[in-house]
Parts: sequence; structure tokens; C-alpha cells
Amino acid sequence: MSERRRPLAVQGGAIAGHLRILVFLCWAMLLVVSLTAVGSLSVQSDNIGRLTMIDGPALDVNNQVRQAMSDAQIGLNGYQASGDRGLLQPYFGAHDRTLAALATLQGKVAQEAVSGADAARLKSLEEGQRLAAQQWWASALLIEATLTAGGHADLLQSRAMFDHYSAANAALGDYLMTVRDQTRLAARTMSSRGELVSVAATLAALLAMLVLGGRVAGGISRPLTDLRDAMVRQRGGEPGARAREDQGSLELRSVARDFNALSEQNLGLQQSQARDLSTQRTTLGIARAIRVTSETQQTLDVVCAALGEALGVDRVVANTMGTDDEILLGAQWCRPNLQPLGDLTRFSELGPLAQELWLSAGFRAQDDITAEATSQEPGGALHQDSGARAAIIVPVGFDDRLIGMIYVCVVSKPRAWTAAETNVVHTVAGFVARAIVEAENQGYQREYVRRIETLDRQKSDFLATVSHELRTPLTSIIGYLELLQERGAGELSAQQHRMLEVINRNTVRLRSLIEDVMVLSRIEGGVNKADFVEVSIRALITRVGEELSPFARDHDVEFEVDPGPQAAIVLGEQVSLDRAVVNILSNAIKFSRPGGVVAVTCTLDQDAGRVLITCQDHGVGIPSQDLTELFTRFFRARNATDQSIPGTGLGLSIAKQIVEDHHGGELRLTSVENEGTTVVIDLPSYEPSQTQPMVGSDSVGNDSYADGVFGIRA
Repeated sequence: MSERRRPLAVQGGAIAGHLRILVFLCWAMLLVVSLTAVGSLSVQSDNIGRLTMIDGPALDVNNQVRQAMSDAQIGLNGYQASGDRGLLQPYFGAHDRTLAALATLQGKVAQEAVSGADAARLKSLEEGQRLAAQQWWASALLIEATLTAGGHADLLQSRAMFDHYSAANAALGDYLMTVRDQTRLAARTMSSRGELVSVAATLAALLAMLVLGGRVAGGISRPLTDLRDAMVRQRGGEPGARAREDQGSLELRSVARDFNALSEQNLGLQQSQARDLSTQRTTLGIARAIRVTSETQQTLDVVCAALGEALGVDRVVANTMGTDDEILLGAQWCRPNLQPLGDLTRFSELGPLAQELWLSAGFRAQDDITAEATSQEPGGALHQDSGARAAIIVPVGFDDRLIGMIYVCVVSKPRAWTAAETNVVHTVAGFVARAIVEAENQGYQREYVRRIETLDRQKSDFLATVSHELRTPLTSIIGYLELLQERGAGELSAQQHRMLEVINRNTVRLRSLIEDVMVLSRIEGGVNKADFVEVSIRALITRVGEELSPFARDHDVEFEVDPGPQAAIVLGEQVSLDRAVVNILSNAIKFSRPGGVVAVTCTLDQDAGRVLITCQDHGVGIPSQDLTELFTRFFRARNATDQSIPGTGLGLSIAKQIVEDHHGGELRLTSVENEGTTVVIDLPSYEPSQTQPMVGSDSVGNDSYADGVFGIRA
């Protein structure tokens, strides 16, 4: 295509200017169309206003005048012919109507948009009608007065005057109709002209936009098509595809240049991502190799070999350091054609160098180590012995602790280290630090577990020894105490009996304390699930009730027991559950006042699958400030201590431990001081797979407790 025939947008430079011209042309055409439409509508509005406000009403008022005059003429003729004055009613009202209509008509005629001879004629016709009407009314008033006085009036002259009025009225009406028709014709003509102008302006605007828009589009489509083709080729696997930058408008050329630059950047990014992905694979491989190590020396050996192979270097050195920067452990790897460095502890400058790098939170990457490097420089001795021409030194640390250092070098020639390579060494240093710390923590943990197990064995041995050493003399004391109370050594005085009772109470308290400590030691490791059996709560409560009945009688407390339904069965360790229920009930009896009532009930919630054992007393209760510490071992409420109520402070903690060791078990306690305490043991129910005797069920058999609630009163 020749330069003369190229699109305007291509020849004229920036396409924005042509688009602005197109927009301005559109606005101009739109303005012309709008002004034409507005003018046409304004003229039509004026014509319609004249028709609706002047011409039409003027005709209507002219007809109203004629109607009023006709009513008056008919009424006057009827009165003359019949003498009936009632026929004058239309006549009397017509006079005022005529005058009002004539005044309105005069105003409408004055508003008519006529000028020159037409205006003079219209005014002459209006004045002629008004004069004819006035003359008729003057004659009509005289005739009406004569007829009223009983005289005889000649109506021929009145009829002649009315005919004269009618002719004037008809002439004015015809002229007003002519004016109205002219107004209608002018409105139609103006509307047609406005429509023609609007259509013409619209067509001209469309044509101009089509022509200019086509030329602008032609200058855009070809460069865009070429740009799209380049994108398609790139998507199809041709990363070198580029768009032409020498065609189209300035904007499109700029877009093509930006696209090509973006393509180059994207290609570089893909190459960088490929390198990063390879580096990531290398790092993950080293991390997996480190995770399978179990010792620090093994970790260092694995890291040296893995880094050397992954980075393609000649030597890798890794070591750990002590608090005085001395080298503790060391590992190294080198190419088969190189000699190992030997003992690493001789490089005393490595400690201060690693410390300096660690404190500065940095590393050292040297692309070209010159031959002038001396051994006095940081790392200089290691450089000289290893023959390094390029090296990376990264400290190994965790939190604020320096652990060691990793040294990577190339001996054949200088090497420009990439960010990916230094990041690999950094990341591996982090892996090494975490592996060493984790190995140390595991060692600490093993030592801690060993010490805990030793302490546990010592505690068990101590409790067994204490139990034996306390029980043996306590048994002897109890035997001699019973002998004395039974007068085996002779008669005793009343004071001596009271002393023996004090000894007996404290002996019982000491024995209870020993038993509680032994139970607590036994259950600290948790209830043995292998000993779980089906336990009938009905049988358990009945058995405990029988056991504690004498204790309740001794305290003058009424003991009410509702053992619950036969289906109340749980899976657990019977001895532990017996102990928990005994502790709860004995506490309720001890803390009740003489004459009080302790009620224990068992309920089965089959929907929730729970068995509830509820113990309620109305005793001294527990102060609110002591409720939070109630299950702490050896803790006793202050009111129990003040009232010298015996106890060890272990009963509730033992019961809570036993209940919670039964999976899903819960012990709840509510209490108000001086009102009483309610304790609920909540256990999951158990449905036996087949019918078989329940543990403890033979204790209830056909006894008196199997029928329901029983009561015991001292």
C-alpha cells in the first residue's frame, strides 16, 4: 500500500488527536440535532399553547355569549306569549352570563397573535358583536318592563336586533375558527420542518462518524492483529515471538515496545524460576538427608557431602563451636583430586570470624580471593591451606546462640556466586542449627525422663517403706490400745478412759491418712483400664450404704438411700468406684449436724447415656472462698478446721481423680455455707452385650434394699 493510501491514523501520528476530532464532531452534530429539536418543540409548544389557551377558549366563550343571548330571547318570547312570569327565569340569569362572557371574550381577542389588518378586523368584529348585544339588551329590558306593567310590546324590532346580533356573533366565530385553523397549520408545518432538520443532522453525524471511525479503526486493527499474533505464538511455545514496533500510531508502537520488554522480562523470570526451583529441590534434598541423622557429627558429614555435590564446589567445611569459640566437632568434604585439610582445630581464627558474622547477621561471599591474601586476615589461613579462589562463609546459629560455621570454596578459578547459591548455604545452615538444637533437646528430654522415672521409683519405694514402717508400729499401738480398753491390764480410771479415747481417735486418723496416701499413690498413674468390668451402681450404693450405716448412727445422722434402677450399669474398676463413693458419703455424714439427713440417689438418663450418683446433705457447707481450692490435696475448708472435724484433706481429690479416670466421668460439687453440700458423680452408662451377673449384684439379692429407698436412724 502506498503512503498516500495508508490510514489517516497511521499518517497523522498519535491516534488520540483523531479520536478527539471524532468526539468533537459527534458533540457538534449532537448539539445541532438538540438545538433543532429544542427549537421545533418550542414553536410547537407555543402553537399548542395558543390553541389550548387562546383560540379554543375564545371560540368557546363566543358560543357561551350566543347561548346566553338565545336563553334570554326564548324566555322573553315565552313570557309575552303566555304571560307566565316563571318563563323569565332563563332571561334573568342570561344578562349576567352575557356580560361576563363578553368581558372574557374581549380579553381572549386581545391575546390573539394577529397583527395589522387581521388584528383590526378581529377587534372590529368583537366590538360589533358587543355593541349588538348591548343594543338588544337595552330593547329587551324596555320590553320586559312594559310587559310587567301590563302593556303590550311589539317584539318585531327585538327580533330584528337579535338577528343583527346573531350575524355579528357568527362573523366573529367564523373568523376565530379561521385563526385557529391557521395556528394548527403553522404547528404542523413547523413540526415537519423540525423533523426533517433533525433527521438530516443525525444522518450527517452518523456518516461523519462512520467515515472517520473507519479510518481510525483501520489504523488500529492491523497493529493489534500483529500484537495478538505474537501473543498466540508465545502461548504456543515460541518464547522468542515479538511484535513489530514500526507500524501503527504512536500509542500502538509504545504498546508493542512495552509488550516486547515484558516478554523479555517474563523470559528472564522463567529462567530465574527454573534456577530457584532447582535450588529448592537441592535444599529439600539436603533437609531430608539431615532429618534422618541422629547425631551432630553425622549431620555435619551429610551437609558437607550434600553441599559439595549440589553446588559443584571443591571443598566444604562445617564445624561446631563452644562458648569460647573453640572448635568442638568438625567435618569436611573435597573433590577426589584434593587432599583433606586435616585437623580443623588449628584454624583458631574461625571462631572470631564466625562470631563477627553472626553478630552482624550476615555472611561473606568472595568471588575472587587475590593471591595477596595473608594468613593474618579473617579466614586467611583457611583460604591459603584450602587453596580457595572463591568462598562463601556462613555462621550457624539459633536465636542468639552461635553454634558453628559452614565454609564453601572453589580452588580452580574465581567464581561469581549467585543469590540462589548463597541462599542455599544460608538455608542449610538453618537446617543444621535446628537439627543440632533438636538433638540437644532430645538428649535433655531423655535425661529428664530418666530422672522422672528415677524419682517415681524412689517415691514408690519411699511410700512402701513409710507404709510398712508406719503400719507395723501402728498395728502394735492399736493392739495394746484395745487390750487396755478391754481392761487386760487392770481397771482404768475415767480420766484414763478419756485419754485412751483420744489415743484411739488419733490412731484411727493416722491409719486413715496412711490408707489415703497409699490410695493416692496407686491412682496417680491412672485407673487400669484392663481391670474395667461391668459395675452395678445399684449394688454399689446398697453395699456402701450398709457399710456406712453404723458410721451414720454414731453421728446421729439419718441416712436415706435410693439405689436406683437395675439398669444403672457402668464400665469401670469396682474397688476405685467404691472408694470414691465412700469418700463422698463419709464426708457428707461427718459434716452434717446431729439429727441431719444425708440422701444418696442414683438416676439413669437413658437418652443421654449417663448414670448420676447424687449425695446431698444439709450440714455446715463450704465457704465460697474455699470452693476453688477444694480439690487440692491436703486442703481443708476453714470451717472444718475451726470446728475440729477430723479429716486428711485427700478424700475429695481422690474421688475426683477416680471419677475422671473413668473415660467421660465428671464430679460436680455445689455448696453454700451453713446450708449444705451437693455432690454429683456423673458416669457414662453401659449396656451389657448379653445377660450376665453384674459385679456386686449378689449383694442385693432379695434383701430389704432391693425394693427401693431405705432409711437408717440412730
